[in-house]
Amino acid sequence: MDGDFGTVEGLREMGFEGFRSVRDLRRDDCRELPRENGVYIMVRERTGEPRFNPKGTAAPWRGQNPNVKIEELKEKWVPGAIVMYVGRAAGTGVRGKLQQRIKRWLRFGEGKHVAHWGGRHVWQLADAYDLAVAWKPCKDAVRQELALLAAFEAKHEALPFANIAGESGHSGFEEEQE
Repeated sequence: MDGDFGTVEGLREMGFEGFRSVRDLRRDDCRELPRENGVYIMVRERTGEPRFNPKGTAAPWRGQNPNVKIEELKEKWVPGAIVMYVGRAAGTGVRGKLQQRIKRWLRFGEGKHVAHWGGRHVWQLADAYDLAVAWKPCKDAVRQELALLAAFEAKHEALPFANIAGESGHSGFEEEQE
């Protein structure tokens, strides 16, 4: 995977576009997002140590608490990384397209009970609404997501902060509804 995960310019060179804040996307209801398959990332451009909230804004899902202890979040933190999460929109129905997938992630972060368990640690960041969301339309989103995660891990020796080992950007909850 060519490009630099350390800068927005490098991410743009990798084909990512958008870089809109969570706050702005919520305000305009994700209208500018493409209605096609692709991969997406959450970017934190702010340097320095993050502040974590003991209770994030994400809703429980099927009786599971999306929050983890602050100590666990500190262990997951990847110093120097600006990419917080890599996800994919690879479904065949409307919910499997970038616009709806990201919209559902935002609704999940607003405390709504929707199926988007991936990336849940982001919602415990004190500056979660300042994160930028970028996307890259592509037909091979599964392969692209795996390649992005592998490239990130090769550079940082860890997965992005909000990606969890054993989980991809697609948790499986959505399959039941598509």
